[in-house]
Amino acid sequence: MSSPRHYRCEEKVVQLLEKKKLSLNALRLVHATYHHLDNHPGWTPSHMKLTDKFGNERICTALCSILCATTGSPGANDISMIRQGMRDVEDADLFRVLELNGRRLRFRYSSALADATTHYTKAKFAILDCGIIAQLRSPWQIEFYTRAEMVQRQRHPMFYLPRVCPEKEPWSETKRRWFSAASRVGDILGHHYVIIPELDELCEHVARVKVKIVHQRTQWSEGRLFPRRAAEPVSIVANGKSQTLTRQELTRRKTWTLVAGPVPDATGPVQ
Repeated sequence: MSSPRHYRCEEKVVQLLEKKKLSLNALRLVHATYHHLDNHPGWTPSHMKLTDKFGNERICTALCSILCATTGSPGANDISMIRQGMRDVEDADLFRVLELNGRRLRFRYSSALADATTHYTKAKFAILDCGIIAQLRSPWQIEFYTRAEMVQRQRHPMFYLPRVCPEKEPWSETKRRWFSAASRVGDILGHHYVIIPELDELCEHVARVKVKIVHQRTQWSEGRLFPRRAAEPVSIVANGKSQTLTRQELTRRKTWTLVAGPVPDATGPVQ
């Protein structure tokens, strides 16, 4: 069990949700149920695939108002998040049971989702804040936040963006969404980002996009934050704004250890 606002989200759950390409309300619904189980005595998400001592399926019942207050838009006074989320996960194979019964939601995870929630020794996970998820406005923002949260406590935190595919979701068509997500999440978490596209083996298409995180506790050394050269333009996100660097601007930053300047400013904002 985590704190009332926080819950442990396994990397396998993160990967599963990324593959499903869910809508905003679908993600909010899944995370609300996950948080409910993680903070509810006697329940463990991975145990949802089991039966009780009488051989009956374990089905959890939660008040819709509590789920909406967990990850829904602040101030919302209806259950539209749940209704829309239910429609959007209908074919995602994440729930075996998902039923609205008046003011209550009955749910049971699918085997795939229940298995993904299992805690393993040394497995990667994120401690997510449901209050932050409630502030996010797109599935890209939730996915970016989840990946950033998973690594942000490292000395040199970095991760790769999900859903970058030259054929189905090319970087040229999706980068604005990711820049917007980085701006929103960075403002909330106090992060700045260096975003580095990487080409495939034939150097024809962007196959992966690396994100490096900078905040007050990161320990980037000279030459490790910005690449010395890049086949595709490198971008930065800081203070709610994104900027694509020219080759000259990238070269000038080769020894920088911060996004917004080469030297830490003890009295200034997070760099």
